[in-house]
Amino acid sequence: MWCYNSDTMTKNCKSSGVVRERKTKFIELFRTTPPKNVCPNFFVLSHANGCAFQPHCDYCYLKSTFWHKRGAEVFSNVETMVQEVRKWIALDGLESTILNSGNLSDSLVFERIRPMIPQLVDVFREAETAGRPHALLFVTKGGRDECRPIMKLKPCRNVIVSFSINNSEIAARYERGAAPTADRLAAARELREAGWRVRIRIDPMFLGADYRPLAEEVRKLAPERLTLGSLRAEPHLLHVSHEPMFDALEPAAEPKALARYPLAARLEMYASVLDIMRDVCPAGLCEETRAVWDALGLDADAKSCNCGS
Repeated sequence: MWCYNSDTMTKNCKSSGVVRERKTKFIELFRTTPPKNVCPNFFVLSHANGCAFQPHCDYCYLKSTFWHKRGAEVFSNVETMVQEVRKWIALDGLESTILNSGNLSDSLVFERIRPMIPQLVDVFREAETAGRPHALLFVTKGGRDECRPIMKLKPCRNVIVSFSINNSEIAARYERGAAPTADRLAAARELREAGWRVRIRIDPMFLGADYRPLAEEVRKLAPERLTLGSLRAEPHLLHVSHEPMFDALEPAAEPKALARYPLAARLEMYASVLDIMRDVCPAGLCEETRAVWDALGLDADAKSCNCGS
């Protein structure tokens, strides 16, 4: 149960989190770490910190943050956020014109306790009318229920909905709090058919799982972009989480680098999907090195991955 005070919306709830006003900026430029990873860099819309899917995904990097233990923080001052978004849309010469609302939280899971989607879509609809390139990126592991607020709206070309999906058995085992894979695909299909821009992330891929049937489903969906990633972990996550799934990762070669599956295993996983999807849409990799992009015949300079323009 979320704590909600109708007058101030700042009452704490140790078991679940807090809804409060954000005192700092909502929008900041995110630069990937470690820097050797290929990443387009993007702006983050910090509408919340943490996630409402319970339990959290077993591999979730948020487990290495204080939000995992304290509960999520959901920011209530939507009007202030919208004003900041309007100012951002008015800026020219930005390094990126993507505003990612799913970096520190699933984009859609707090809509019932703190509605923001209709207002944000309206702002980006204005940007579309004005010919601005700035786009809002929703990133979710939600299904039709979580996507209902978007489904009620007219599509906007300056709004992108990106679904993180996985092999159904992997999702049932390691992503128990999120929507089932079939539900995520159904939501993506409905939005795509309604005219929304839809992207797909198959991430994180697990060693030993067969991703070809999922790739066939994504092929039918024909998203505007596909991003692949494999199970990985930064040093602090490995320090605080002792999940057996991480045992298959090789230690990082450098202090701030990511622990990953062996290179040959990652290439084989990615290729199994790319062979099915290569002629469908642009494809990219999440948190991978240029050498891996090159080995798969992907254009690292184009950065055609989830958070790219």
